[in-house]
Amino acid sequence: MTEIIFSTVLKDLKNATITNSHPFRYFTLGTSSINGTPRLRTVVLREIDEHLNLMVYTDKRSKKITHINEHNTVSLLFFDSEKLIQLSIRAKAKLITDDITLKRIWEHIPIKSRKDYTTKLAPGKEINNPEQIDYLEEKHFLTAIKLIPDKIEYLRLKRPTHIRVLYEKENDEWKGSFLVP
Repeated sequence: MTEIIFSTVLKDLKNATITNSHPFRYFTLGTSSINGTPRLRTVVLREIDEHLNLMVYTDKRSKKITHINEHNTVSLLFFDSEKLIQLSIRAKAKLITDDITLKRIWEHIPIKSRKDYTTKLAPGKEINNPEQIDYLEEKHFLTAIKLIPDKIEYLRLKRPTHIRVLYEKENDEWKGSFLVP
């Protein structure tokens, strides 16, 4: 039965990359700051490959990049409020630095969304007015983060019995075991 649940997890994650309204499209990414403080933010699931590696995009000047450079173990939290399913994933974050890959990604970003990666000031810098953000014309700061999971915890809140499964990656194979919810 753990294999059936795992296949639905894969299906949901794949659907989230192509369906904007899918509940797993937006998820919480947790990193640790340089001093060890947990930092959380919502990101968008952009891609998933055949090895279950996930991809998100960000501005290369953002704090999450600094955090990942210091400590690349991250946490991901997905929640489907209709099905009452929570996925908690531990992963290694790898920054994509390959210019060809970044160029391919940039070319597929809608024109209206590109400005998110072209602000003159880095994300998180203080400004006086949100209407007066300056954008660059010929330069962008897009980068991508590949999230390589090694542990997935599935929890479905369901009466009379909740279902909780831990999946761990061993030798490129996912092994599932039930846990007490």
